[in-house]
Amino acid sequence: MLVVLGAGLGTSVLAVASMVRANDISGGLMFNQVPSVVSSDASLDGRGVQTKQPEGVSLLFVGDIMLDREVRNRMTRSNDPAYAFENVPEGWISQFDFSVGNLEGPVTMQRRSPEKTIDFLFLPDVIPMLKAQGFDAFSQANNHAFDQGRVGYDDSMKRLRNAGLVAFGEQANDGEQALAFTDIKGKRFAFLGFNTTDNALDRVAAAEVIKKAKAEADTVIVMMHWGPEYRDTPHPNDVAIAHFLVDEGADMIIGGHPHWEQGISVYKGKPIAWSLGNFIFDQDWSAKTREGLALGITVYNQKTEIELFPLSIIRSQPAILIGEDRVIRLNDIARISDEALQEQISSGKVVLGK
Repeated sequence: MLVVLGAGLGTSVLAVASMVRANDISGGLMFNQVPSVVSSDASLDGRGVQTKQPEGVSLLFVGDIMLDREVRNRMTRSNDPAYAFENVPEGWISQFDFSVGNLEGPVTMQRRSPEKTIDFLFLPDVIPMLKAQGFDAFSQANNHAFDQGRVGYDDSMKRLRNAGLVAFGEQANDGEQALAFTDIKGKRFAFLGFNTTDNALDRVAAAEVIKKAKAEADTVIVMMHWGPEYRDTPHPNDVAIAHFLVDEGADMIIGGHPHWEQGISVYKGKPIAWSLGNFIFDQDWSAKTREGLALGITVYNQKTEIELFPLSIIRSQPAILIGEDRVIRLNDIARISDEALQEQISSGKVVLGK
């Protein structure tokens, strides 16, 4: 059985194949499924002649990943380090050319000062598990990066990079520590991570590092950790920051931290996803914190296509919504997005440029 998730990513179509099983969750239907990229790099020109199109680079972005506290307990009780990914279709994350998430804490062995009420540590065994799922990069620009002190953060960055992952961003430094480069299918991408949840953005440092990224990369992507928690619209301060970042050279902005999904905007032709919400977390206590959004973004020379994947998170396990549940959630996201984008978001795909 083949179920199409949206109208496709340009010259690709994101389709769901290999239907494995269904779960009846809160009255809605969800499937463990494999959304696979069925690529075609040809299209018809105005004369009906088939022409070869430039190949795009497909990127996956997911929201906040927290692997301590009750998530770790659930991993331990299940005796499965990949417990949280049980309802994620096998191969889905790895099928994208490059997959990125916000890792909401340091990967290190030892708890250190400062002691905090909410204090995260992810044991190093999560790294091979995350790599096996298909992740390529993580932002550590968040308010939990220093939970085990700077020593814990430095250890985390070293472990991630030694495992071959791209790691970028810091809790307080908005200079070159925010930046990492990678080459994907012949294109150079710059990833920057900034956190403004517990300190203001250093605009001078941020502008300088974006300038460096712009000079060396084809595409500059900023991952922001920002805004008040538990709201579905961005704070005016964050809107101002986003516009500043685009003015300085950012090509797209992916946000997180509020633990709720927020909408999508466009500023000067550049997409801004204000918050993807949670991806893996243990905030079981409300409907909104058990929702998340993943974005499949395909970057071409002259356009960007965004596929929306609404998620339901049950006991720290995200699953892709389909059917009526997906339609309802897409409409909800559309309502809190730019009016000009609402019809496209309701369809599950946004196309910017030509």
